[in-house]
Amino acid sequence: MDFKLTNLSRNIIFTFFRQLISIVISLGLSVFLARTLGPEGNGLYALAILLPTLLTSFLNLGIAPANVYFISRNEISLKDAFYLNLLLSGMISLLGLFSGILIIFFLGDYLFPKVPNLLLWVSLIVFPVSLIQSFSLSLLQGIQDFDRFNKILIITPIINFIFILVIIWLLKLNVLGAVIGYGLSQISSLFLTIYFLRPYLADKDSVMALKEQTKKSLSYGWKAHLSNILAFLNYRLDIFLVNFFLDPVATGIYVIAVQIAERLWIFSGAVSTVLLPRLSELHEDEIKRRALTPIIARWVLLVTFLFSIFIAFTSEFFIKILFGEEYFKASLVLLLLLPGIVCGSFSRILANDLAARGKPELNMYTALIIVTVNAIANIILIPRLGINGAAVATTLSYSSNTMTKLYLYSKCSQNKWWKPIVIGREDFALIKRVLQR
Repeated sequence: MDFKLTNLSRNIIFTFFRQLISIVISLGLSVFLARTLGPEGNGLYALAILLPTLLTSFLNLGIAPANVYFISRNEISLKDAFYLNLLLSGMISLLGLFSGILIIFFLGDYLFPKVPNLLLWVSLIVFPVSLIQSFSLSLLQGIQDFDRFNKILIITPIINFIFILVIIWLLKLNVLGAVIGYGLSQISSLFLTIYFLRPYLADKDSVMALKEQTKKSLSYGWKAHLSNILAFLNYRLDIFLVNFFLDPVATGIYVIAVQIAERLWIFSGAVSTVLLPRLSELHEDEIKRRALTPIIARWVLLVTFLFSIFIAFTSEFFIKILFGEEYFKASLVLLLLLPGIVCGSFSRILANDLAARGKPELNMYTALIIVTVNAIANIILIPRLGINGAAVATTLSYSSNTMTKLYLYSKCSQNKWWKPIVIGREDFALIKRVLQR
């Protein structure tokens, strides 16, 4: 297959650089919060905004990935999907707000120990906004309008930084101000997304009836939804358990290491954003799909590995300079997280291939196994090794996830298991063509 600088590669490149800008801004915000709020305040902020993230992850019904899958295959129009999303998000929001009230009243001391209820009440208000924003953003991804998609990714953290900066400095609200600023940025981002969607909403064509469309979206979405719930637990369970077994100070230090480590997912994130709709679009061209996924997986693995080496050698210096001596323990945590982060970036590409084949349930089954491994490892290691134990448990779970996904991908695609890993002649030919271009 002749890989050229097509729209796919262009979208990946521009998405990568725009997400890089977003990452730099987010890192600046992390530094500001870490130094302004201190380890304890930073931990409380991270735990507070987990509530709307938790509700969105548990109650979204997989509508966003279903949007991407069916819109890219031209089986659902964007306009129809938008109005379906409004209907479903309204019903889900009522359920989520009610669930959030119950969580704060009856489970707050267990799920969010030492976190003031006021922070949780403010963050709960953000949930409906975050939900409809995640749905709306997936519409732009489904039609592969990555120009507007990426503008939102850049503007949102800028707005977030400005709101938090102004509220903390002018109103002196500290952690509460940070949570309020986060909520205001989510509202602004939603308005911007809807503004960008307006040209597509003028389309008068309708692909299918609302009832049929709802049934089709939910049929695909629930499988992706369960997978996303388990993935969320896998990504954030360690933070809950660190706070449960230790305290907000340890959580604040651990969160810094996690935030830096997850920045390495920038490349795989950019690729995944572009790749899922493209692979779904290729549902009638298996030859291209079998060739495309391995070469992209190889390069994501290689690039992330090289960046991780750089981070490993410079972590102590940058954590000291950017965050201060209070966060020095985060440097070892970061080193322990890096192997898992590299594996996680690679497995995300394989997960997109499985989802694009209409088999999101395979990701769900894998996630169920991995989150169990993660939970058991955290419960065993955190009391013994502290935040370092949480990092080891996370790396173990991400590595297990990668091996399982590699096996499933090989079975479904009929590609050899080593194809997504081993660099071949076509990779060097691709480098040559890119440099010539």
